[in-house]
Amino acid sequence: DQGRPLKSFAVRCSDQELTGRVLATQAPLLVPDLRASGDVAETDRFHPDQPACSWLGVPILNPLLTAETAQGAIVTWSYQPNAFSDHDLWVLSAIGTQAAIAIRNARLFEASQHRARETGMLNEVARTLSSTLHLDEVLTLIMEQVDGLLNVEAGSLLLTDKASGNLVFQIALGDKAKEIKPFQVPRGHGIAGEVALTGKPLVVADVGQDERHFKKLDQEVEFSTRNILCVPLILHDQIIGVLEAMNKRNGDFNQHDMDLLSSVASYAAIAIDNARLHESVLAERDRVIEVEEQTRRELARDLHDGPTQLVASVMMSLDFCKKAFQKDPSLLPEEFDRMHQLADRASHQLRTALFELRPLVLETRGLGAALQTFIERRQQDIGPAPRLILNIETDNPDSDISRQDSKVEATIFAIVQETVNNAIKHAHASDVVIEVKETPEALYTQIKDNGQGFDVDKVLRNYEQRGSLGMINLRERTELIGGELTMKSVPGHGTRITIHVPKEQAERQRRRGTTGQLNLPS
Repeated sequence: DQGRPLKSFAVRCSDQELTGRVLATQAPLLVPDLRASGDVAETDRFHPDQPACSWLGVPILNPLLTAETAQGAIVTWSYQPNAFSDHDLWVLSAIGTQAAIAIRNARLFEASQHRARETGMLNEVARTLSSTLHLDEVLTLIMEQVDGLLNVEAGSLLLTDKASGNLVFQIALGDKAKEIKPFQVPRGHGIAGEVALTGKPLVVADVGQDERHFKKLDQEVEFSTRNILCVPLILHDQIIGVLEAMNKRNGDFNQHDMDLLSSVASYAAIAIDNARLHESVLAERDRVIEVEEQTRRELARDLHDGPTQLVASVMMSLDFCKKAFQKDPSLLPEEFDRMHQLADRASHQLRTALFELRPLVLETRGLGAALQTFIERRQQDIGPAPRLILNIETDNPDSDISRQDSKVEATIFAIVQETVNNAIKHAHASDVVIEVKETPEALYTQIKDNGQGFDVDKVLRNYEQRGSLGMINLRERTELIGGELTMKSVPGHGTRITIHVPKEQAERQRRRGTTGQLNLPS
């Protein structure tokens, strides 16, 4: 204003004011004499003692872009009437068009730079999260990225517990991080629970006015949540948890923050899954090593208690024969018969051990023949009690189980082998019955005994102290072939183990990781 700066002021976008009229109509406006038209310039409110007399305004608009709206307005005024001409209108309109092009280009450049910065940040997030496969380190890195990107006072990552559906705090950032970690959020409760239930992100600007906020947690850890942004962790179309940020230090959470945290959550879900798979592989490796060690110990014990003792007896008989040959040869025929029996028993036990390690009949003739051979050998080893009974039910003309996938056959045979051997050693049963039923859709195998039974829950609770992996191994073997294992046992009423394995490979693949109950309801 004639070299004097004006204070900033706002203009309403309505036809009640001149600038608002230019923006509403998106057309230039020339008012030669404000006194004659009755219009009032916006600047008059700041200089009522010197009102404007003529006024010219044009929209900042590129007329070639029909879908674009005015980005602003350029306004000039004079304290003299009729100060502006049509030529001035044309010149200022041209300036407005050039300004629109320049502003649009600047905004596009700023947006591209912003996207480049975001892409760089997200690439850094992905690189950082993929730098380790240890779950604890992955969770820590996730929260560090959230803090760095959003500048918040607190944040947390919760994973869904498969058994209860509750959200369990895994890691948090902020002053109350250690106090928050032991807590759980019930399924569907609170803002985090709703996000986990719906799979949709939420921004709450004022949690004090939102009934969904889980206020109990704030009270327990003495923390005041003002605003919150929560996004789901989604992996393979399954919600595995949520990632939330609280109390943004600069302003409120917006759509950009939601998009940014959702992108971090996508990377985080993959990183968590990779870390879990890595830990699962390590745990599986340790279990394989433990099983191999256990198998070697059992094999060594069986060889020591069985064939080794028999071979030692044969050697003692040979020494006796050597002396009898010199002193009393009439004793030799009887001793030779005894040696033959000992050697025959040792040979049988060695063949049985080899059969159990690798039953060739399973590879050549299938599951039914392998089970029949196993039962006959074990019955010969243990004598008349307990009775081992095999029942096969099938519609096949040869009354035998049809050939199945080699992994399925090997797993079912191994489970039957281990279960029967356990029943012989520990159940004190008079009968152990193995039933195999084949239908067009599946194989059903059941091993049951009438022995003393046991408390399944108690045994499972004591596994770490006992150092035994028997029942866990049975479950895991069944899971690996996509089957379902049910174990039921009651003290004094025997034990029953049922295995259901679908024949179709696609169905087995779908069911992998699912097992049935391990005990009868009390």
